[in-house]
Amino acid sequence: SGKTNSRVSSGINAEYGGCIGCRGVGRVMTQCRACQGSGITVCTVQPFPGYIQQVPQECRLCRRTGLAGRADCPSCHGQGNITEKRNLDFRVPNDCRSRHELAFAGLGHHLPGEEPGDAIIILCVQEHPELSRRGCHLFTERNIQLGEALSGVKVTVKTLDGRTLLVHSPPGSIIEPSSIRVLESEGMPIPSPPHYNRTLYGNLYIKFNIKFPEKLTAEETEKIKTLLTPVPPLEIDRMREDVEEVQLTDYDPCTAAPESESEDDYGPHGPGVQCVHQ
Repeated sequence: SGKTNSRVSSGINAEYGGCIGCRGVGRVMTQCRACQGSGITVCTVQPFPGYIQQVPQECRLCRRTGLAGRADCPSCHGQGNITEKRNLDFRVPNDCRSRHELAFAGLGHHLPGEEPGDAIIILCVQEHPELSRRGCHLFTERNIQLGEALSGVKVTVKTLDGRTLLVHSPPGSIIEPSSIRVLESEGMPIPSPPHYNRTLYGNLYIKFNIKFPEKLTAEETEKIKTLLTPVPPLEIDRMREDVEEVQLTDYDPCTAAPESESEDDYGPHGPGVQCVHQ
């Protein structure tokens, strides 16, 4: 959140210590099949005719060790380490950004005979549906009516820490189209040295998009004229021969012809802009 730290529980595959069964080697000695692990075999000899004697002797296969050959350790399956699922509780810094890394010492890969590595958790910050971030500042947009822009606007903004801000413009002020207003210290925390006694925050910027009415009646037009600053009349002689009165129409970019320095580029009438209708 924008104001506090969050505690999160996450599961990782953590490797702890070396395997006790193989002492971190990953392979164990198997029992000698010739002597059954005793290291001694019994040999039958005939020192002279008619006399048979059994004499114990050192196993030729394991040389009295009782072990012969190597196989994967059944405890760690030849890895040398025991891997288990661990739930880690950690705090997400309130000023972290995407790709922020958190390190847990000693929970990474552990090679036999070496110090274990670290487990690294990479945080990916999910985009907010209304707020966007640029550094320590937050940005949002609000659509308002023309009447609100002229008479005063009141909107609400939900902050990241769960508060609801009731935002209103000062009395008598006017909101221009695409204008931006600022709420100071309502943005993201700014990293500061540990000896600072308080946390500094960025700003929250609000861009206002004004929705104009599509049409006005004659009565509404006259009312607006009485309220707003009178428009001075256009002084021109309409009876002059070089004066022609025309009326504006709506602009359609699909039928507008591009600008060209010569007719050879687009033909005598221009190609126009081709719009794809889906």
